[in-house]
Amino acid sequence: MVRLAGRQWGLVAVVASTPFLFAFLLAASSPGLVEPVLGTALGGASWVLAALLGLLGGALFAGCLGTLAQSPGLNASPLRRALGLVFASIVPLGLCIIPALCLLLAGPALAMRLERGTVMPREERFHPAQELAERLKYQLPRVLPRMPRLGAW
Repeated sequence: MVRLAGRQWGLVAVVASTPFLFAFLLAASSPGLVEPVLGTALGGASWVLAALLGLLGGALFAGCLGTLAQSPGLNASPLRRALGLVFASIVPLGLCIIPALCLLLAGPALAMRLERGTVMPREERFHPAQELAERLKYQLPRVLPRMPRLGAW
């Protein structure tokens, strides 16, 4: 890997620390969210995995920046350099950062749901088609409003 410049390491640090910053923002905006994370193994494991994914995303971004630094064609114009940077950032975002943010949100929610016992058993989740049709029949309005015809104009 080619040696990166100081400003490039700053970009790598921003990408790698995104899940950490998002976790702190979540904890500050919703303090009740921290208890399921720290109190359950599932919530804590989801946040640890999100942090590891953030670090992996930073390493992947550093590798992409190193590859861009080796290519002489991209350094020729500022537009190519900017497009290369955008495409180099899409890879770690799609593979690491977005799944890490999803883990930050889904882990505590699932831990709270399991703690409350609100997860329904499998038999109750799936209803036969006849029962669903009966419920829909009573939920639909009895008389549908009269819709204008297209040919009436």
